[in-house]
Amino acid sequence: MAHDIALGDVPGGPEMTVETAWRDAPARAPDRSVPFWGLMMFTFVLFVAPQNFLPGLGGLMPAKLAMGVAIAAYLMSDRKFPVTPTVQWGIAFIVCAIVSIPLGFWPGGSVAVFFDLLGKSLVVFLLIASVVDTPRRLKVLLGSMMAWGTFAAVYAVIQYRSGELDPTGQRIAGFNSPLATNPNDLALTLNILLGLGLGLLPAVRPGRNRMLLLGALAVLVAGVVATFSRGGFITLGVVGIVWAVQAARTRGLRALGAVLLVALVFGLAAPAQYVDRLTTIFDSEADATGSSSERWELMETALSLIAERPLFGFGLGNSRHVTVVRGGPDREAHNAYLKVGAEMGVAAMIVYTLFVLSAFAAARAARRRLARYPEGYEAAHMAGGIALAVVAYAIGALFSPVPYHFYFYYPAGLAVAVAVMAGRIELAASEPTAVPAPESEA
Repeated sequence: MAHDIALGDVPGGPEMTVETAWRDAPARAPDRSVPFWGLMMFTFVLFVAPQNFLPGLGGLMPAKLAMGVAIAAYLMSDRKFPVTPTVQWGIAFIVCAIVSIPLGFWPGGSVAVFFDLLGKSLVVFLLIASVVDTPRRLKVLLGSMMAWGTFAAVYAVIQYRSGELDPTGQRIAGFNSPLATNPNDLALTLNILLGLGLGLLPAVRPGRNRMLLLGALAVLVAGVVATFSRGGFITLGVVGIVWAVQAARTRGLRALGAVLLVALVFGLAAPAQYVDRLTTIFDSEADATGSSSERWELMETALSLIAERPLFGFGLGNSRHVTVVRGGPDREAHNAYLKVGAEMGVAAMIVYTLFVLSAFAAARAARRRLARYPEGYEAAHMAGGIALAVVAYAIGALFSPVPYHFYFYYPAGLAVAVAVMAGRIELAASEPTAVPAPESEA
C-alpha cells in the first residue's frame, strides 16, 4: 500500500493533531487543489453536458479543457502515485487491450476505441485514485455527483410524464450526456450513484443537507423507474438488498422496517406499465418489442466469438464489426464481460472480472479499516457506499456493453482512494498522537 503522507512531512502548529494531519494535509499545498478541481469540472461536464444546453460552449471543448488542466497540474505536483492491487489489475487489463489490437479483426478501429474511450477511462480512474486524497474531497466529489445525477433523473421523470419517448414509443429517450444517451445507460448511472449516495447518507449531519440527500435518493429511484430498464430494475433490487442486509447488521430491526416501508411505497407508486415491462423478464414472448429474445441471441453470438478466438479475441471494440460483416445485426451483446471475452479473449475476461472484484474488495476492506478510528467514521461510511456502487456496476454490467466506459472507472478510482486513506490513518495512528510545533525563536 502506497502512502501519500508521513506525519513528519506535515507543517503544523500547536493544534496539529493526528486527526487533522491524516484528514487535511494532502490538500494544504495550493498546487495540489488544481488537479482535484479539474476533475470536478470534468465530472460536471461528463454528467450534465452543458454544451448541449449552451451550444456556444461546444467550441471550448470543456471536457478536454478540464481534464487537460487536471492532468497537467497533477504531473507538475509532487504527488506519489498509489499502486494498489486494484491499480495493478487495471494496468493488467490495459495490457490485455493493447495486446489484442494488432491481433484483432480491425486494428485501426481498436486504436480509435482505445484512445477515444478506454484510455480516457483509465486516466480518470488513476486521477481519482490520486487526487481524491481526503475525506473532505471525497464528500465534495460524491455530493456533486449526486447533484448532477439528480438533475438527469429529474429530466428522465419529466420525459416520462410528458410522453417524450423514443421512436418506438415505448420508453424515454434518455439524457443527452455521455453517460446517459439511452435509458439503459441512464439506469446504470443512476444505480451507481444510488450506491454512492447511500454511503454518503450517514456522513451527512442531520438537518437540511440530509433531507436534500434523502430527496435526491428518492429522485434517483424514480429516474430508474422512468427508464423502464429491466436490467436497471434488477440492479436496483440487488443494491437495495445488499444495503438492507448491511443496515440490518448495524442498525437492527429499525433499519429493516424502513427498508420494507420503502419497498412498499415503491410497489404502490410504480406505474402499471412498468410492472408489465418487468414481467417480460420471465416471459420473453410477452415483450412486444422483441428486445428480450434479441439480447439472448446476441449473447449466443458473443459466446460463439469467444469459442472461435479464445486467446486474444477479435480485438478491442471489434465484436460489433465482426457481427455486421458476417451478416448479423449492427448490435453487440449487452454484457460487458462477454464483450471483453469476445474482443480480448478469455484471459482478459478473467482479468476484467478480477479488476471489478478487486475494487469491491478494496472499498470493503477500507470501510473496515477506517471504522476502527473515530476520525475515520465518515470515510468508512463513504467507503461502504463505494463498495455498493461497485456492486451496482458489477450487476448492471451483465446487461450493458460498457466495459470501456466511465461507469466502472469512477467507483474503482474511489475504491483505491479510500484504500489509500485507510493506509494513511493507520500510519498516523502508529505515530505519536500529536505533531509537535516547531519552536519559535523568541
